[in-house]
Amino acid sequence: MATGRKLVSDVRSMHKLISTDASITDRAILSEVRNNTLLLVRRETNLRKLWATGTIFTTLPCLSMQEVPLSECADYVDHCMIAKSNIKLPSIAEGNYQHLIQGVYSINALGGTGTKLKEITVNRYMNLLQLSRRKPETYYMIIDGYVYVTNPDIQAIRFSGMFTENVSSDVLYKSCDCDDANIDATKYCLNPLDREFPLPGYLQKQVLSLTSQTLLGTYFSIKEDGSVNGVDEQGAGSNRKQPRRTN
Repeated sequence: MATGRKLVSDVRSMHKLISTDASITDRAILSEVRNNTLLLVRRETNLRKLWATGTIFTTLPCLSMQEVPLSECADYVDHCMIAKSNIKLPSIAEGNYQHLIQGVYSINALGGTGTKLKEITVNRYMNLLQLSRRKPETYYMIIDGYVYVTNPDIQAIRFSGMFTENVSSDVLYKSCDCDDANIDATKYCLNPLDREFPLPGYLQKQVLSLTSQTLLGTYFSIKEDGSVNGVDEQGAGSNRKQPRRTN
């Protein structure tokens, strides 16, 4: 995958107007690249594409969890306990049917990936608690940016999803009691522009074209060609003979 810096450079190289205007920052260009990427990726995932690829998803290798009562996120009077992520996640992209989440996994005692969890809504989970005499299987829920897991004994999870904003190093490399959370300091301090950008290769040309068009329209207010056969309508109209008025 290309880095954010490479994509910004490609956008600038498409038009001299963009490349020479200092008011168009790299951050502004990358933000527009992200917006257009989300637009096209939503279209593809709604068609059941890209779910098996790793190019659009960002993986958080270790999110530590804490035990909390279910009543914290639901109107439930029982003393049921669940687990909640210690940090709030950046905004997660959504398609027509669900969050764009490739997978949420428990982490076993050795630090490796354990069971893949299923997503559920809090209302449906409460219905399962009321209808079933036995404890339902383990699910996860996304509520107000936090990840909740219905098994309170799970101390850490691995999360892979597509985010609508840049993921800070403090979230991406948050340390917890997991062997695979040990990250090289050079990666932790990496400039976001130098990270690989989650964009499938076959969509790159279209994303860059959309970004260039948006920036040109936003910063330079380029008008559409109003001529007909190369002749400006306004200029041509001024040379036309006006009909003679009769009394």
